[in-house]
Formats: sequence, C-alpha cells, structure tokens
Amino acid sequence: MDNAYLVAIHLWLQHNTVWIGPAIAVVACLESLVAVGIVLPGVAMLFALAAIAGAASIAIYPILLWAFLGAIVGDGFSYLLGYYFREQVRCWWPFNRHPKLLASGEDFFRKYGILSVVTGRFIGPSRPIIPAVAGMMGMLPKYFFTVNVLSALAWSPVYLLPGYLTGAALQWHDKIPDQLLAALLAIIVIAILFPPLLICAHRYFKPRLRAYLVIVSGLLVLLIFANGTGLLEGVNQRVDQWLTALQLPWLQKLMYRVAQIGSFPVLGIIFTGCMVWLYHCDRLTTLCSLLFGGVLMVCPVWLINWLANNKRSVAGVDPYTFSSIHTVFVVYILFSFTTLVAANRPFTTQWLWASVALGLVMVEAFSRLLLQAHCFGDVMTGLCLGLFWRLVILDVEQRS
Repeated sequence: MDNAYLVAIHLWLQHNTVWIGPAIAVVACLESLVAVGIVLPGVAMLFALAAIAGAASIAIYPILLWAFLGAIVGDGFSYLLGYYFREQVRCWWPFNRHPKLLASGEDFFRKYGILSVVTGRFIGPSRPIIPAVAGMMGMLPKYFFTVNVLSALAWSPVYLLPGYLTGAALQWHDKIPDQLLAALLAIIVIAILFPPLLICAHRYFKPRLRAYLVIVSGLLVLLIFANGTGLLEGVNQRVDQWLTALQLPWLQKLMYRVAQIGSFPVLGIIFTGCMVWLYHCDRLTTLCSLLFGGVLMVCPVWLINWLANNKRSVAGVDPYTFSSIHTVFVVYILFSFTTLVAANRPFTTQWLWASVALGLVMVEAFSRLLLQAHCFGDVMTGLCLGLFWRLVILDVEQRS
C-alpha cells in the first residue's frame, strides 16, 4: 500500500474517530491472516490507530474489544485454511517461493505445541504463520479456539496500550508531572534490566531454591515487623507526599483502569488459561499445586493483617489494607505463568517473559499507590507474599 494512501486514511480517521474501532479490528484481522500478515505493517498501523484513539480520549475498553475480535477472526480464519487445505497451503504465495517460512513455523510448533499458538501471537514474523501451521498439523479445533480466545485477551492490551498511552500523553503533555515521568522511567528500566541480571546470576552461581525462599521470607518478616511497630509510617508518608502531585482527574481515571490488571476477573482468565494448558499437557501435579496454593493464599493475608494489627482505613478499590490481596494474586499468577512458559527456554525468551511479568506487576502496584488504595508498605508486603508463595509451590513441585 502506498504511503500516500496511509497518510490519507490516517487524516480521515482523525476527523472520523467513530471508525477507529472498526479500523483497528480490520488491521488486527489482516495482520493475523496467513500470507497477508507477512507483508502488512500491522504493528505500526495498530500503534498509530491506538495513538489516535488515545489523543481523541476515546474509551479504551471498546478499542481493546475491537482488536480482540479482529485478532480472533484473523487467527481463526488462518487456522481453518490450514486445517482444511493442509498440504495445499505450500503451493500458495509466498510459501511456494519461500518454503522456509512454513518450515520454521512447523519446527516452532513441533517444539512448543499448544504453547506456540500463545507465544506466536506476540512474535511478529511467526504471527500470521503459526495458526495456519497448527491447522495443517492437525491441532484439534477445540484446543486451538480456546487458546486463540485466551491469548487474544492478553494480546490486545499489550499491542494497543503503548500507542493509546502515547496518544493520550501527547494530548496531555503540558499536564504530565515530573513524578509520573520519573516513575514510568524507573519501571521501564527495572523491568528491562533486572530480569537478565537475575537470570545470569542464577545460571552462574546456581543457588538452591531454598536460598530465594530465605531471602524473600526475611524481607517479608521485616516488612510485617516494621508495619506492626510503626517503622514504615514515615516511609509511607514520604511516598504519599511524593505522589501528591499525581492526584489529577485524568490520571486517576487512567490508573483505575490500569488497576484492573489486579481485578479478579482478569486474573481469573489468566489463571484459568494456565489450568487448561496444564491439563492439556497432562501436568496434573503442577495444576493441583497451583490451584491449592491459590486457594490457600487468602489465609496468610488475613493472618498478616491480624499480626500487623493494622488500624488504618484506606479508601480504595478493594477492602483489604495490609497487605494488598490483589497485589499478592497479581504476583503469584503472573510469575506462575512466566515460570511455566519460560522454563528451560533460551535466555532471550526467559528475559522477554520475565520483563513483561515484572513490568505488569510494577505498573499494577504503582496504580494502587497512586489511587491511595494502599500504602507503600502494603504493596511491598503484597509483592513479597505473592513471590514467597510462588517459591513455596515451586519447592513442593521439586520435592514431589
């Protein structure tokens, strides 16, 4: 497509924002289609469309829904083409001229199975190929469409939120406090740099899992003690004062939506997806341990509340104070998903998944601080408690 046409479409959509949602659905569908998605600059187009939506202050949920529907249709159609035409797909352009495209997709599918449908959705070159390959290799429709729907729920915010937030930031650039820029920069730097450092240190020193448990347990005990004796009050007040400049209506509204990462419906979908995948892979021991751990995690939160004797009443998006049960579950579920997906994978794959999980955890924690749903000590204790419980479950799995 000529750049002049793209510019014209871009200008038209800026003046006809009602069509941005359908346009996003069409692009999401086309970039998922076998062969078409290889030549279409779908990522750039989605970023641009999402930026227009953000600048126009269009609600984010309809935008995500349009992208979700388009991605499901595109991947589903590609899968059905592969499922019904099988080897005939090799004779189609561009695979008849570049057979390595299908060959690499087939190798990827053989190696990772159903997981390739999830990861392939997020990897540009293989995104329009993997669904067709899954159909060609006989993956059952009930498994494909289940994974297709669940992975699309995660794909739409990952691909659209950067553009949407960029457009919104440009619209409000003169109203963005320095504290927000500093916090976002810190989150990005930590999410990108900390996981590879930890992975390298783990591979070099090869510490036992119990060493991590001791470290996290020590931090958890210190946080509970500091909160119970009032030592954290000074830190909590300083953090609250630092965040005072961020009490802006538009940012509060945005952070409330971001905080939905830790809502039980969103976490339930991710957790259910993990359970379905583990059941399909016959990893029933891991499935039971994760489920059992998730159910029992509520008890330690109540126990810590009692031990900390926390009398503070903080208005927020959930009724719990010390520690944040939403933060606990965000850490537990996202890190559980990451360890399942990235285990025994190459360094870059582990880095990618760990950075995404850590970034989401920190963004969710920051949103709760900004909304004043929890204090700094509440969030840090929630982070440590979720991580501690995940390490406990890993230790149980290794022993069984």
